[in-house]
Amino acid sequence: MAKLDNVYISNTTDSASYSVNVTEYPVEKGMPLSDTVIQVADTFTVTGYIIDKNPENILNKFKSKMEKGAVVKYVGRVIASDVLITAINPSYSGNIQNGMAVSISLKKIRIPKSPWVVRKTTTTNSGTKAKTSASTKKYHRVKKGDTYWGVSRKYKKNLKTIMGYKENPWPARFIPIGVKIRYQ
Repeated sequence: MAKLDNVYISNTTDSASYSVNVTEYPVEKGMPLSDTVIQVADTFTVTGYIIDKNPENILNKFKSKMEKGAVVKYVGRVIASDVLITAINPSYSGNIQNGMAVSISLKKIRIPKSPWVVRKTTTTNSGTKAKTSASTKKYHRVKKGDTYWGVSRKYKKNLKTIMGYKENPWPARFIPIGVKIRYQ
């Protein structure tokens, strides 16, 4: 017995093909020159029987995965993960009750890994606001007598830039005490 994407197949034969492509350039005399070896994806063929009350349902499930390009895993005499179904060849015979003979071709794929990294988020003590750890935004908590001009002088930042941040919607003459002014 073998499993293809968690579906049992009574397999009779598993075969694998491992190969490379070699580039060749003709020359005037003798054998052609070769300078590159290119790896080719491994291919597998599984021949066996789908035994079920309704084997067409299983066949349709495999066809759907093949058409969508879904990555599957095969465990039999050969073990292959990260494979695609590339061909399905069913054969119907009166000798097989509650099933069908099938030959399924699989091709090994390599799934690329992206260099893109998700930023981790952390929560503040209040637990209400999440901020990214790579954030460059900086804030000043307003106390009595604070002004945009005073914050710009304290942190050596441009006054117009501080007043232009959308996080700072208050008019220059009335900044509520206790709010945060973004200065970077």
